[in-house]
Amino acid sequence: MKLRLAVLLTGGVIALAACTPTKAAQPTPVAESTSATSTSTTESSAPPSSSSVAPTSTTAPKSATNGPVKPPPNPGTPAPAGAPGWQLTQNNTGLAAQGLTCDALPAYTGPASPAAGTVISGKRIEQALVLFAGNITIEKSCIRPAKLNEAAPLVTTNGPCGSNSCQVTAAPVTIRDSNIDGSRLSASTIAKSCAFLGVGTLQRNYITGMGSGICFYNTGSSLNALADGNYIRGLRTAGDAHNDGATIRDFPLDRNPNRTLTFRNNRIDCSTGQDTGALFIQTYGGDIDNVTVEGNLLEGGGYQLGLESSHGNQYGRNMRAINNRFTGSGWGAAYVTANGVGYKWAVWQDNYLLDPNAPDAKGKPAGTP
Repeated sequence: MKLRLAVLLTGGVIALAACTPTKAAQPTPVAESTSATSTSTTESSAPPSSSSVAPTSTTAPKSATNGPVKPPPNPGTPAPAGAPGWQLTQNNTGLAAQGLTCDALPAYTGPASPAAGTVISGKRIEQALVLFAGNITIEKSCIRPAKLNEAAPLVTTNGPCGSNSCQVTAAPVTIRDSNIDGSRLSASTIAKSCAFLGVGTLQRNYITGMGSGICFYNTGSSLNALADGNYIRGLRTAGDAHNDGATIRDFPLDRNPNRTLTFRNNRIDCSTGQDTGALFIQTYGGDIDNVTVEGNLLEGGGYQLGLESSHGNQYGRNMRAINNRFTGSGWGAAYVTANGVGYKWAVWQDNYLLDPNAPDAKGKPAGTP
């Protein structure tokens, strides 16, 4: 019987332990998690304290390049604006789409925790980043550390952590047209790591070589979250880790009912052999609502789109899945574990198995989970 993972809090660090699903005929997904620890601490990144406030900056914005990076002499060809996930490739996302490469960029020599207002443009960043100060933009850059604490994220918006929570950034963070690359780290180091952990806007990035990709976890109570036009592939695993191409672990609306979280036009491939799935939505850290999953290609093992109510928290009534494509490999396209919630996706519309030869890649309909 296939092993799944349960989340345990052990010594302030989110650890992973194997457990066996209870449904014999078809495995039933149960709680599992990538690590949510900050790069600057070994303590847990459990749901944040409601009083967590990030410091604000009164200084003028800082730039790591004194302005945006100059266009390369041979620019690449980005994916067309609004292109769905099934049109994304390694060549039309991230640096390649801009005609840039990691090795050709000048080294970033700034701090691992840049100040509010910082713009990092056109740099090769060889250290993990803590973007807790907020109001930070990283563009046309390569984040490719050579050293990292085991299970730490490459990039996080988490701030200082206490005994059971980490502070949440109070201002937006954007990463766009960049590469986030864990290939210079061992599989055992990054198997339980996220490329990005926290809350922010990620657009048109190429993410590879990690245990998991985009992890919207410890998202706080006010900021929106957006993943748009990213290509996540080449994930790696080791030991007892299971991997998410992308995941949502909390997104409560109690303080800001109008905030939104969107996964739009991404290509997410989770194919490590120890897969949770391409996009795993589980209320491990808190309630989740106002989520739209639209225009994505979800590939790989496990269930490619999971929606779980668990750990005493619930997903809400505005969860929408529209016009996605699934390869249907692993355990299947999608599942829902309601755990007494009584409702599933508010909108499940125009979702299909992938057929590259069909108009708009529409194969057979993906049945409502």
